[in-house]
Amino acid sequence: MRRTRARRAAFSLVALLFFLEGECGRAQAPAAPAAAAAQPEWHVIASYGQASAPRSQGFAEAGTLSLARDFPLGSGFVWGVEVTPLFLVNVTRVDLPNRPRESRFAVAAAPFLAFDAFPKSVVSLRLEASVGPLWAFSPVPAEGSRFNFLDILGGRVRVRLSNGVALSGGLRRTHVSNLGTVGPDNPGLSFYAGALALDLAR
Repeated sequence: MRRTRARRAAFSLVALLFFLEGECGRAQAPAAPAAAAAQPEWHVIASYGQASAPRSQGFAEAGTLSLARDFPLGSGFVWGVEVTPLFLVNVTRVDLPNRPRESRFAVAAAPFLAFDAFPKSVVSLRLEASVGPLWAFSPVPAEGSRFNFLDILGGRVRVRLSNGVALSGGLRRTHVSNLGTVGPDNPGLSFYAGALALDLAR
């Protein structure tokens, strides 16, 4: 009698373990697609563009290299910070013949707000906007100041290459000016640039 009860108890315990294991497997199953569609959290961004500069300058171009970090807000919205350790501006005066090339280096950091459309698809779209400070080692533009504000508005089409890795490309409008904080004049530059990014999930 005791052996029968012991067998029934053992059988019931084994059946319960199998049942719980199956339920745990079901609960974890939906998590797989979510992991496959993980949102990129780090971005290495390179851009190049040209600008219509002030009359005294006539022409300007800029190349940048940035690192950005995402912090998801939900419903496709993301906020984050983009740090630009390399912001190179060519402010060569084209209205003065034989003028040597003038390049200015700057650094910048800006919080941004972005929206990811179709984030679970192989091809998705990101729209973003940011505003932050920029410090140049020489005045930008030529008659401007070292301290400026940087604002960026743009979008990129992203193609997922594998789980956690994507490549994206798009356009950016980058505006640099001091907003009149260092004098009555507010010279500025607006660059229209192409951008490429490598997007990496954690």
